[in-house]
Amino acid sequence: MDYCNDDALFNYPDEDEITAAQKLCCGRCCTACESPAEYAWRKRDVDMSVLLEYAIKNELSEAEQITVRERWFDSLSVAEIATKRGISTASVSVTLKRAQDKLHHALGYIVKYQQGLTDETIVPMIIGRARVIAAARNSSGTSLSQRVRNLRLSQNLSRAALERATSISSGRIIAIESGRTDPDISELETLCEFFGVTADYIIKGDKYDRK
Repeated sequence: MDYCNDDALFNYPDEDEITAAQKLCCGRCCTACESPAEYAWRKRDVDMSVLLEYAIKNELSEAEQITVRERWFDSLSVAEIATKRGISTASVSVTLKRAQDKLHHALGYIVKYQQGLTDETIVPMIIGRARVIAAARNSSGTSLSQRVRNLRLSQNLSRAALERATSISSGRIIAIESGRTDPDISELETLCEFFGVTADYIIKGDKYDRK
């Protein structure tokens, strides 16, 4: 992703945040990886996605949790959710709106503190990014290409960052994620090592095959 440096919108990671983030990584700054500042930027959204899942579990009713997970994580349409649960599409939309308002309220203060903001308008965008990451983390995908893409998105990594870290070219990553080709043995081993999963997980999608 592109890291925004607009101080009017985002609070750039300070030295303490960069240092703390770097300690959670390998502790080194090398050209094969990303800078400590870039890592801190990326980790913010990953951390927010974890908090989003926590808020879904603890702030929403059971019906709201089910609806949110089916819509955001399982990618079902409002109509599909309504048919599955035997309710109207209007009821699903109302439940989603109520759940979203609760989540924005629960996480809004964290976003504003994290970003050094007083403006509420940025909250939906930050939570929206966290939704993408959380959805990728909660989906094994129905194909090898989707699983590789989800693994990348679950860590909030751009293709360029993954290329720098693994030496698999962005072109190859695009081809693999689009389903035009499968990773060769060397690429598969590299992806497994980098993401901490087994080959069976990437190939077959067995959720129990994560390392």
